[in-house]
Amino acid sequence: MSIGDNRVELSQLVEGIPEEVFDAWVTPELVEVWWGPEGYQTKVRRLEPRLHGNFVFDMTSPSGASCPMTGIYTEFDRPNKLSFKVFDHCSADVPDQIELPTKPSLVEVTFIGYGDKTELTLVQTGLNLDYQKLVRHGWTDSLNRLSLSKVSTGQMRGK
Repeated sequence: MSIGDNRVELSQLVEGIPEEVFDAWVTPELVEVWWGPEGYQTKVRRLEPRLHGNFVFDMTSPSGASCPMTGIYTEFDRPNKLSFKVFDHCSADVPDQIELPTKPSLVEVTFIGYGDKTELTLVQTGLNLDYQKLVRHGWTDSLNRLSLSKVSTGQMRGK
């Protein structure tokens, strides 16, 4: 796990083969299970799982504050890599002293299979240092939620 140089990088070993873990990132009902920091609820308003497809998520914090997160898929290579630009970064409950991003950031996620597990590596670039700390926390919580959920093993879909 690292931050700095406009970059956040995290790795997590997740139950499930790469196809299932990849699908947990691009299937609306699965994204809603794990996306966002602990205590946040995410509602997928639009998700077009394809190259140049758009997504719009409404994220609601534990305090009830809500914000959109929007973006576009820039790489869609199932089950190896998923990249997307984030245009609207969620700002619910962000402390006033934290400078919010004014430009899009890029998220790149790679999926490498190890038997019935997948190593997921996430790199997000284009963020200022203050916001990177919040992003690292948010992604750490999200990836832990993904790990603990059954979405990446297909069990949520009755497999």
